[in-house]
Amino acid sequence: MERIRDGRLDITIHSNAEKTDIPVNQFPDDARIASETSFVPKNLDRPKLYTGDIIVGVTDGEITFAELIYDTVDDGVLVDKLDEGGISLMADAQFSRRFYQSDEIHIYEDVVDKLAERTEIELDESKIERSETQRAR
Repeated sequence: MERIRDGRLDITIHSNAEKTDIPVNQFPDDARIASETSFVPKNLDRPKLYTGDIIVGVTDGEITFAELIYDTVDDGVLVDKLDEGGISLMADAQFSRRFYQSDEIHIYEDVVDKLAERTEIELDESKIERSETQRAR
């Protein structure tokens, strides 16, 4: 376990974490990542985060968020909110701001290492419905 304390930052990194280490009552079976990438949150020098890491924010002794890092994109970070389910885009500034707003941040490293499986998609023009009259819009 490594700890980073710097001003308002209080980050604990849990290396070699298992799903049972995550502070949730049931870890989702379908948790996955989109790519194998790493990044440092905007306006921070460290820590280096990876897809598959879990970020848990604690404020006043209560967990305020628990998210799986799903992927990074130009506009921000895609996270899977473990308490709500579903993947959402969080802007870079908003993602890193929470490191300062929370009393503690816990990073559970490399919990999920399964890439999302993508089925083969075929395009089918015959399914496009067209009206009898085609008008320009």
